Amino acid sequence: MQPITVFYDGWCPLCTAARQRLARLDWLGRLEFVSIRDPGVAERAGVAPERLAARLHVHTPRTGRWAEGIWAVAAIAARLPLLWPLWPLLALAGVTGLGQPLYDFIARRRAIVPVGQCDETGCPLPGQG
Repeated sequence: MQPITVFYDGWCPLCTAARQRLARLDWLGRLEFVSIRDPGVAERAGVAPERLAARLHVHTPRTGRWAEGIWAVAAIAARLPLLWPLWPLLALAGVTGLGQPLYDFIARRRAIVPVGQCDETGCPLPGQG
């Protein structure tokens, strides 16, 4: 199985801690992590910087498909054996329409370091300021 690319916010302590935990669970090498705060990431990904800053994104190179928010979390869970039991719950949350608003609620309240880089429209990426 080809790894998926996980685009996470490297300025967010919650996000970087989750990335570290997921990397420890990824003993099969199914995830590749890229910080959206690295220069040129948004351009290479072909996704608007504001979208990358608002939600977790995953890209499946084999199919070219993208997932974001709760669907990105579900895609990650589907690839890590220890998280397989969570996948049906995440998928159900996505299908019922409850998962994305909950995901967005948490994502809007996450801390960003350096402080003061974000406003109500999102968080600028380097070079996008």
